[in-house]
Amino acid sequence: MKTPKRDGWGMGDLSADGRARLAKLTAVEPANRPLPPTPLYSGLLNFVFPLINIVTRLKISGMEHIPRTGPLIVAANHLSHVDPVLAIFSSRRKLFYLAKNEHFSKPGWRQLMLATGQVETDRQKGGDDAIARAADVLAAGMPLGIFPEGTRSRNASPPYLSRGKTGIARIAAAFPDTPVVFCGINGARDILAPGEPFLPKTWKRTELKFASPITWNEWASHDDGANLDDDTVAEIEGMSDKKRREELGKLYRQFTNQSIATIAALGAP
Repeated sequence: MKTPKRDGWGMGDLSADGRARLAKLTAVEPANRPLPPTPLYSGLLNFVFPLINIVTRLKISGMEHIPRTGPLIVAANHLSHVDPVLAIFSSRRKLFYLAKNEHFSKPGWRQLMLATGQVETDRQKGGDDAIARAADVLAAGMPLGIFPEGTRSRNASPPYLSRGKTGIARIAAAFPDTPVVFCGINGARDILAPGEPFLPKTWKRTELKFASPITWNEWASHDDGANLDDDTVAEIEGMSDKKRREELGKLYRQFTNQSIATIAALGAP
């Protein structure tokens, strides 16, 4: 996904009215469950995370692309349990990540998950609950961390990057003016590979690279994106429910595929 400089970006042939009508088609109803209070999270950001500079060999580029305030989606590849920590530290934002409810059932872990901004989702309710919980985060004006692959890569050898799930597109479309910043992580697997005992090899070299932000609305009307115009949005509006879902599904898949390609171009192995 190309992300040209934001200066001079127009919305192509998709007018403000067309964008508003498209937003109605892609709206997501939040779960309306409160986010966990995170005083410990603030302490970690201010006092503990800076120690990462001392005990790791991180190379971070593109930090200037990350908005310092307001809602935000940071989307990265997923190689290791340490990925959220690396993304939070590198972005310098209090990212909220979605986590399966099983992670909240272990004594002690529930308190830690809640204190560090992990948002509980109900696995039995499927992807819709995760999307609704992600909407809770962004509706509250908070930054969301997401792994478009949906889970850690289980590939035993490169390429590790897996086919993305369309949740990234659905939540970006539901908040069409929220910036999405893609991040490529290279080396986290060397720190802690899936299935290994939790003994991070912090001396291993790891690189995180952030791209310039893009919103769903910018992508939707751009030549390198969906290239939508008002007439196309009107056509989608006039379709049957089934056909409309299919057409929106194609847009979500295109955005997701381009998201994965962008993460790969940022160095994800």
